[in-house]
Amino acid sequence: MYGENLPAWILAFYYLIVLTTFVMAFACIIKRRMIIASAITIVLLLVIQIISILYGIDRASNHNELDHFLLSLSQRETWSIFVGAGCLYIVLWWIILLRKKQENRSPVQN
Repeated sequence: MYGENLPAWILAFYYLIVLTTFVMAFACIIKRRMIIASAITIVLLLVIQIISILYGIDRASNHNELDHFLLSLSQRETWSIFVGAGCLYIVLWWIILLRKKQENRSPVQN
């Protein structure tokens, strides 16, 4: 019983983002910047992956991973709300990280 899957390039891009986020969060912890937020990001990355895999196993054969997630989210299933909120947190973490990096690079305006 094999179901539909997302194209390999989409999965490769997704896992590249996950790996980049993990490395950047780990680097922030080592550099002692945004320690708590980065630690939460690392934990969320791992938990989101595990939950997505566990709840993605029972998806219908005519749905890919994204379809299954969006359908579960529309039905307000707890796991999908948690995964969606976790992804939103990670996006916000990236925005804050990039803004802080930009502030450090911009010259002082008098």
